[in-house]
Parts: sequence; structure tokens; C-alpha cells
Amino acid sequence: MPIEKPKYSEYAQAPGDSAIKELESMKIAIVSSLEGAGVKFPIKNKDELLRAFPKPTPMGCSYKGKTRTMYDLIQGLAPSDFPIKNAGDVASLLTGRCLI
Repeated sequence: MPIEKPKYSEYAQAPGDSAIKELESMKIAIVSSLEGAGVKFPIKNKDELLRAFPKPTPMGCSYKGKTRTMYDLIQGLAPSDFPIKNAGDVASLLTGRCLI
């Protein structure tokens, strides 16, 4: 049985469209922040990454009314996620932990 695509009116947006735009904006903000702070790469562990994003960093993502801050996202990383080689990898890794 083939899977049917959802039918949208010509004016409707696909579900999650705004969430995807939000994540893309977050990626840009992460890269800009790291480059502006002159962070040295590779980042070898959570502690080094947390120094780049102190606890009150006003950036994060929310899903169903729950907000995950940068601190929460970094705490959720595994040792196997390191070393991180560049700012783009940090952005992809952290936004990949956000649910949409």
C-alpha cells in the first residue's frame, strides 16, 4: 500500500515549517556567537563547550511548552560527540538535540 502525501491547500504551510526556520536561525546564532567569541577548536569535552556558552545564554529551543536551554542541550551530549571540529558542527549537534 503506497503512502499518500498530505493534501494542503495552495496557501497552507507544511507542519513544522516555522520550527525548521527557527532551528536554522539558531544554527546561525550559534556559529556567529562562537566565531565572535574567538572559540578555539577542536572542543574536546562538555566543559570546554560550556565555557563558550555560559549558563544564562539566552538561546535554546522549545517543544510542547518545555524549553531546553543551551546548558540543557550541552549537558545532553555524550562523550562520543567530541571532539567537535568547528562552529558549524557545534550548531548541527546542538540543534539536532531540539525536537520539532
